[in-house]
Amino acid sequence: TMALHWSALLLPSESKPEQPSTITIIMSSNNNTIVSFATGLVSRLAATIPTLSPSNNDDNKATSSSELLTQLLNDITTPQSLQDLFVLTTIVVVALEILNQLVYHVPTLLQNLLTNDEKKKAIPVRGKHLDNFTVKDYTFIMINKCMTGLFVYCYFGYLWSVRKLDDEEDSSNNNTGGQGIFTTTNLSIHNTILPLPLLFLIYDFFYTLLHWFLHMKAVYAHVHKHHHFQKAPSRANIDAVNVHPLEFFLGEFNHILALVLVVQGVGTVSVGEYITVGYRGMDVSWVCAVLFIGLGGILAGLNHTRHDVVLSVPSSSVATDASSDTDATSSSSSS
Repeated sequence: TMALHWSALLLPSESKPEQPSTITIIMSSNNNTIVSFATGLVSRLAATIPTLSPSNNDDNKATSSSELLTQLLNDITTPQSLQDLFVLTTIVVVALEILNQLVYHVPTLLQNLLTNDEKKKAIPVRGKHLDNFTVKDYTFIMINKCMTGLFVYCYFGYLWSVRKLDDEEDSSNNNTGGQGIFTTTNLSIHNTILPLPLLFLIYDFFYTLLHWFLHMKAVYAHVHKHHHFQKAPSRANIDAVNVHPLEFFLGEFNHILALVLVVQGVGTVSVGEYITVGYRGMDVSWVCAVLFIGLGGILAGLNHTRHDVVLSVPSSSVATDASSDTDATSSSSSS
């Protein structure tokens, strides 16, 4: 045995059979397990998303909105689906906590790298800071975090339903998206970058109306007032989600409304022979959908900190000289 051991060590490297190390085998096995687990989770949840069929020939598809809702409730309330939703919610809550820590600490770290002249002062506190949360605060925060799991399911479930392409469907339909939701073969500027500003524009439009509605006297005391108990938000996403669950539900699912309007479009009206007024909709890739809610979460977190982010556009020397000349002229004329 010793002779075989030493002979193996003395053999040239090219003559030794290449065998993976124990660490490599364990890492590969763990990666395969994680990928298999994630694939199974997504596949099972995706299978619960019903799709509308324009005909009555397909027994596997709903033919009306009521049938669609009934089928969805039946599929999502099975023990396996509820377990998958619980796992998804847990993953989302952990991701939100990581995002909150990044939004809160990264700007501080970047600020420390700047010189004293370059540093920006924190936004001054213009009201009493809510130092200690009440039981009601913790309850609302927990409910809203858990609700985010359901939102993610509905958000990507809708995207999957409109991007799913059966063999018999026409691949030219711009709302199907080609080969399904999580492919990378059909990513393009058209479906990844161009829809993003439109998504934010539509979301902000309806959120502005919602925020205005929540500040109406008849509604404010019952819903939105809770959020304004914190007069100097500083905890990033923790303060951002410390709202009434009804407000959080409407705000989160406003993302889905924006996604639906961008994908499906708004009814078009023909004016004359060559003019069509309206919006026909466009394909939105999963990367664009992730960027939409990801950037939205980061901005919402920053909006509830004391970090002062200033975006300035440097003026040209010509504009500076012109303004100086104008000031000089106005000074001499006034004197």
